[in-house]
Amino acid sequence: MGPCLSETELISRFFNFDIPNHWPSQGIGDDCAIMQVGASRIAVTTDTLACGTHFLPDVNPYTVGRKSLAVNLSDLAAAGARPRCFFLALSLPETNLEWLEAFSRGLFEMAREYDCPLIGGDTTKTAKVGNLQAPFSLTITAMGEVKKGLTRAGAKVGDDIWVSGTPGDAYLALMLRTGEWSGVCSEHAARAMDNPTPRVALGQFLEGRASACADISDGFLKDLGNILSRSNVGARINVDALAASDDLNSRPLEQKRMAQLAGGDDYELVWTAPVCMRAEISAYAKQCPALCFSRVGEVTPSGLMLFDDKGREVKNIYHGFDHFSQ
Repeated sequence: MGPCLSETELISRFFNFDIPNHWPSQGIGDDCAIMQVGASRIAVTTDTLACGTHFLPDVNPYTVGRKSLAVNLSDLAAAGARPRCFFLALSLPETNLEWLEAFSRGLFEMAREYDCPLIGGDTTKTAKVGNLQAPFSLTITAMGEVKKGLTRAGAKVGDDIWVSGTPGDAYLALMLRTGEWSGVCSEHAARAMDNPTPRVALGQFLEGRASACADISDGFLKDLGNILSRSNVGARINVDALAASDDLNSRPLEQKRMAQLAGGDDYELVWTAPVCMRAEISAYAKQCPALCFSRVGEVTPSGLMLFDDKGREVKNIYHGFDHFSQ
């Protein structure tokens, strides 16, 4: 079968086509493609959610509807984009009317909340081959407008590193629901996993202030690593500076760090910004009392070093989520 490739290696090896682009973009490797189309700059993203990978089979379809659009809006947020529309491709083994009613209601509510209408797509019935039923999945392509846009490239040595929210809560919910960790999943953790809030307004604020940005879908350190790789820089991170929920603070330290640093499925933003922007970002944070901001480190010339509050080095054993390297 050959060597196991990571998701990034797979894309780079097989799908980085060298074909002239009639709508110039920054190339593959960011949360969104940002394209110049006439006088407009358009951010475009595509995400697939598969049953068993992104949501559990018995999850409420209403939250599947909300989350399916939220994860795409999160990518637009990382680009600093204003959502404009989306397309939906739905692959179903059967037409379960009760499931579809709840799913579409959640999808519509999220679309209306962010003024992002559905304007097209496709529906397909999945086939059954022998005793194997092709899994249910859905794919959304979302589009938004930007002035210039944010990418993962652009971080500079000396920049601050910031994070929104309390990463790790969704992973905590997953571990509790699957029985990997003992305990009862709280309402807060369940909401973080099932019904994330895309940071669209924050992304628009950061355009013109942040030097680089990514959404946290595969784990804080992995998505920060995407910024560092695209920007050809390193980082020094105080792992104890990350804001944590009461739920995570009640867990053993190693579980807490695993969830915060590598858990993923958070759909918060991680960004870098010049020190001169620190006061503006802090002032904006005060206008968002329901959303905490953490300044967790600084950009360095190379490498990734983790430390705790006492300055002791923390061994980096946290790899984040990769579809093909798990």
